[in-house]
Amino acid sequence: MTAAPLLSVRDLTVSFGGRVTAVRDASFDVRPGELLGVVGESGSGKSITALAVMGLLPPTATVTGSILFDEQDLLAMPRSRLRKLRGREIGMIFQEPMTSLNPVFTIGDQITEAILVHERMSRKAAWDRASELLEKVGIPAPRRRLQDYPHQLSGGMRQRVMIAIALSSSPKLLIADEPTTALDVTIQAQLLDLLNQLREDFGTAILLITHNMGVMAEVADRVVVMYASRIVEQSGIFDLFDRPQHPYTEGLLGSTPELDADTPRLRTIAGTMPNPSELPPGCLFAPRCPKVVDACLAAQPALVPVAPDQRAACILAPGLIESTP
Repeated sequence: MTAAPLLSVRDLTVSFGGRVTAVRDASFDVRPGELLGVVGESGSGKSITALAVMGLLPPTATVTGSILFDEQDLLAMPRSRLRKLRGREIGMIFQEPMTSLNPVFTIGDQITEAILVHERMSRKAAWDRASELLEKVGIPAPRRRLQDYPHQLSGGMRQRVMIAIALSSSPKLLIADEPTTALDVTIQAQLLDLLNQLREDFGTAILLITHNMGVMAEVADRVVVMYASRIVEQSGIFDLFDRPQHPYTEGLLGSTPELDADTPRLRTIAGTMPNPSELPPGCLFAPRCPKVVDACLAAQPALVPVAPDQRAACILAPGLIESTP
């Protein structure tokens, strides 16, 4: 029997000023203990989706649809209740660890603040908890590091501190927004191993946002592919790599280098993402799609089942890749 979703997003639409729609009709689930990846180019709507779940969008944003977390309606929840839930039951690792930490407070101050907001304990107990968290995320000499300021740590260590803060109250769901950006491949691999280990140790579900298909292949159970504000494919990780059902997914995979393949030149996706205030008619990917036909320009394809546990928004699916010469 499949467990009920921990996070259930349905028909989520986020717009700004009535002119720009950053997310359109997004629907997906995150199951307990699962790692769901959200992948796509910059500007596809990945981070806006995460901020909508966290309730951190600016007042100028208009949000419709539903976001249920543990059967609680986040969009209808009072701000005071949402503030208590945020950090305690839903943690978030923000982009850019170089700038997400406050440079004028020590690492210990910033971790213990996150603990004391949600937990009833003394400052000494919070300090002990912070030391345990730093040790858990692989930072050596954690007691000494609590006295350090962010500029005294490397990029990888700052990212580990961000993970420690996000895990300070053992949340049920962890949202990681581009956690490997600007880190070298060795540190990236260590952080991905750490996320997997945290899933095993805490049973935490993870929503991982990235533009890196290699990262998805390493850790994701299922993947949501976004393009120009819409979800264009949802799939289990193995089906996504073996049988992609949308030309955009195929393009992302084709632009990812493979160490065991003799590929003289990587394929690229022609053109650029459309202006969100001037979207083309029909399929939003049509102007860049190498498989476009006249019917693609008539209407935006719906996201429909094309295989077990696989959905795509393309009139050529199913069997897109198999039918390609």
